[in-house]
Amino acid sequence: MKIKHLLLLVPLLCPFLLKAQSNFKPGYVVTINGQTIQGVINEKEWDANPTIINFKTSLNGAEVKNYTPNDIVYFEITNSVAYQRYSGFVSTDETNISRLSRGRDSSKKQDVIFLKLQQKGPNVSLYSYNDAIKMRYFIADNKAGKTFELLFKQYFIPDMGPVTHVENEFIPQLYDLATKYNPSSVELKQEIEQASYKTPILRKISRMINDMAVDNTHYETPSSFDFFVGGGVSASKFKFGGELPFRNANDSKTTYGPTFSAGVNFYTNAKIGKAVFRAELMYWTSSNETMADLYYGQPDKPKIKYHFDQRNITAYPQFIYYLYNTNAIKFYGGIGVTVSFAKYTQVISSTSTSASNNNLLSFDKNWLGFPIRAGLIINKAFEVNASYAIPTTINSGDKISGNYSIKQSSFKAGINYHFSIN
Repeated sequence: MKIKHLLLLVPLLCPFLLKAQSNFKPGYVVTINGQTIQGVINEKEWDANPTIINFKTSLNGAEVKNYTPNDIVYFEITNSVAYQRYSGFVSTDETNISRLSRGRDSSKKQDVIFLKLQQKGPNVSLYSYNDAIKMRYFIADNKAGKTFELLFKQYFIPDMGPVTHVENEFIPQLYDLATKYNPSSVELKQEIEQASYKTPILRKISRMINDMAVDNTHYETPSSFDFFVGGGVSASKFKFGGELPFRNANDSKTTYGPTFSAGVNFYTNAKIGKAVFRAELMYWTSSNETMADLYYGQPDKPKIKYHFDQRNITAYPQFIYYLYNTNAIKFYGGIGVTVSFAKYTQVISSTSTSASNNNLLSFDKNWLGFPIRAGLIINKAFEVNASYAIPTTINSGDKISGNYSIKQSSFKAGINYHFSIN
């Protein structure tokens, strides 16, 4: 089976590989009756707060227990994330501008959920809760033993078209806690007055209410990135169609050229590192040579050798997902789109002459490609990858030179080195 056929199988294999892959990390749970159980927890890229977690007492253990907020009051993954059980009211009004209500919406529901810990101190603890409706923040008055939602509302004003109204109810809520626990801080009051409903801002205010100058606790895994540079080889093949300015061209043979690339990986979760947006810039070359009849079958005229070189600078945004993910070895599949900016040199030669001719074929100066990619990363540093781009038209012809087309397909293989800049 050809390598390009194996690459085409990657999307089909994804569901099976994802099902088999897990990401158990050291941590612990606290049960409803107060028992602390050490073990490992399957850490996922929770865009929304989890409703259930997978837990084992050891990494090699066979039995996996599923815990919900009805079973445990707290769980923590070491140096990563922590979640606290909450039972109480949760607002259900929309804050997304495309789904706002007309008029104030005070709807809420009673629920039992996991809240994500964002900041913790002796006085208060800040949490977040994200679901399909919206992001919310909760705060616990630790000394009073009460947890409540920090309220933020936005809605269309009735009979006023697209005009919206915002209610920052969370500001007086934070003021009350600041007055209670850190009343002498003028800076804290100013921060609250200017506060927006965002994680970094609310985390800072929570820290100041706790009268903490710094907080080095790992509350969550932030988005992160790394860089890479690499090189490899590109194998290209061209297919001609339509009314070319020469006849009887030989079939294109696969030609090879070097590739050089550099780019950056953006991780949605640096510790898990499964979903990655990659921005890559490549330089690569290819060429084609064919024997053809430029004089349309005139027996007294010799056949010519037609050759062109292609030099490309390509922007390659792509989405990558790690199907197998350990510290030692990672295997990924990816899709993307390439935007290539090409320059061509065309040469016609016969037994007696050789001349440049930049007008024999008319090439597109830029064109799109649609490659799929697979790769292997070893020890988070060395990457071996391969990609295949389906045949793409790089010339649509014109009325002057004839209605012809040229399609290019390519296979690339390379090695990258990953590094970070601190």
